[in-house]
Amino acid sequence: MSVRKNISDLIPEEIEAELALLGEKKFRAAQIFSAIHARGAGSFEDIVLLPKALRQKLSDSFEIKNFKESKITSSEKYNTRKFLFELERDPKIRIETVLISEKGRNTVCVSTQAGCNVGCEFCATGKLGFRMNLSAGEICSQVYEVRRQTGVEITNIVYMGMGEPFLNYANVLKSLLMLTNADGLALPGKRITVSTVGFKGKIKKFADDLTSPGNERIGNVKLALSLHSTDNGLRESIIPTSKLNRLPDLYKELTYYYRRTGNKVTYEYIHFPGINDSENDVKRLTALSSMIPSNINIIPFHPIGFQLSKPLDKLNDSFSDTKKLLSNQKLNDLIASLKNNKVVVNLRTSSGVDINAACGQLALAGENL
Repeated sequence: MSVRKNISDLIPEEIEAELALLGEKKFRAAQIFSAIHARGAGSFEDIVLLPKALRQKLSDSFEIKNFKESKITSSEKYNTRKFLFELERDPKIRIETVLISEKGRNTVCVSTQAGCNVGCEFCATGKLGFRMNLSAGEICSQVYEVRRQTGVEITNIVYMGMGEPFLNYANVLKSLLMLTNADGLALPGKRITVSTVGFKGKIKKFADDLTSPGNERIGNVKLALSLHSTDNGLRESIIPTSKLNRLPDLYKELTYYYRRTGNKVTYEYIHFPGINDSENDVKRLTALSSMIPSNINIIPFHPIGFQLSKPLDKLNDSFSDTKKLLSNQKLNDLIASLKNNKVVVNLRTSSGVDINAACGQLALAGENL
């Protein structure tokens, strides 16, 4: 028995090619793509614009398959909801997705992998290890499912959930083309941000792909670097892959990205009290912010339910007092120092921290930690 392809993984041009093999007209591709990506069709029978004979042909060769079921956890303190999805192609694989609603914005934080193989010391997802790359359709379907189950209109998407987007690069790029397609969700590229810890060659490639002919609709997709330290030694101790992807090399590629795309870069900076908030850290962050147009998002460190290793082990005692950790005066001092140096800096709220939905907390309800 032949395995049917998941048609939700195909962009319109690929659907056109498949239709040609079936002896069908290419214009049907836009109808099929729109039915799945704009209207949430779950089966070919739902696509009533198609002739019955074509629906049968498609059913024989393809399937529309993404998630089997989901569980929603809502925050009592924040307007945040977390979704636990079970993949249809492998029910043993689950992922988490987050919806953050604030100030008229509905932002979906999507996952790109089940688990993660970067292994950041401060991230619960990294402790799960790598399980599977998500397909382009599975990345997009998180957005569609959140919209379907909540009824809210999605205004923004951030690739900051489980996994490292640039280690699933092809599917991430393809999903961007899908989400911005005029026949699909048609979300403007400027409302999408892709986050990465940084890999040599990948940031440059991303810039080239965003500006390639035919990719105009994703040309202003934003890039965020998970920085967390401007000190190579410290960064290498908390982000294992940074040993092979050192900051000077990443800075060169970020400069290339800005010059090629014209898009401002965001640096994500989790505040580790007493570890990455010294005067030298402020000086280096100030110098970095003047390199290219950018902003720095300061993120409070969130408890993640396991003991940290050096050099973050001094934070272990803070787990017992979450309120104290999140309101640490050193956090305010760091932000004030940066603002005094004319750095564009923002404090990221801890939305969903009470349901383990904040930065670094996604771990399938603590599985295997």
